[in-house]
Amino acid sequence: MQLFYGNITGDRFYLHESEIHHCTRVLRKDTGDVIHFITGDGSLYSGTIDVVSKRSVEGFFNMEEEHWGALPYTLTIAVAPTKNMDRFEWFIEKSIELGVSRIIPLRCDRSERKVIKEDRLFKVALSAAKQSLKGRLPKIEPLTSFKDFIAMDLEGTRCIAHCEDSERTAFSKVAQADHLVVLIGPEGDFSPNEVLAAQKAGFKPIHLGRSRLRTETAALTAVSMVYAAHL
Repeated sequence: MQLFYGNITGDRFYLHESEIHHCTRVLRKDTGDVIHFITGDGSLYSGTIDVVSKRSVEGFFNMEEEHWGALPYTLTIAVAPTKNMDRFEWFIEKSIELGVSRIIPLRCDRSERKVIKEDRLFKVALSAAKQSLKGRLPKIEPLTSFKDFIAMDLEGTRCIAHCEDSERTAFSKVAQADHLVVLIGPEGDFSPNEVLAAQKAGFKPIHLGRSRLRTETAALTAVSMVYAAHL
């Protein structure tokens, strides 16, 4: 399925400016053609193009399929972006394919990356949502301090994966929960103070197995385990 991204007003759709060239120049779509598109709200739409120009592709939409590609759980991953952004973008791409609901980039005590490019991450997320046939575009939040994050009112089972030699629950034992929030630390792990603060805020210490994993691998492992637990 060729899938586009746009928005709707009333009974009309308007493709996002980033989609126009691909739609009209690469795929040769023109007036009278029927296309499928998402707006990121969870639905699949289809409509007929009636306006094509260098700056606009629009038309009337006549079909909406709600909850298209939806999964039976919500999963928020709060993770410190890696120093190498390619690895973080890889995580975003793959986690969206597997069904993450929300990604919150974290600035932690040991974070090596203090800045992210939100526009670039949006493009990666959109591409992954379209490729994996998802109607809902996961929210990627701005870079958030660890302190501000744990103060948020977060619904669901809350977990923190860390490498400290202390009692931790296997994540597989909680991965079947319908609403999950998982904390993944930076290269170098969370600081002891952060681990303690998270636990005081209600986060359950968990582990992801016997191997020590890179940040992006650990985050994707958590997403994969939740996905598999709900098959």
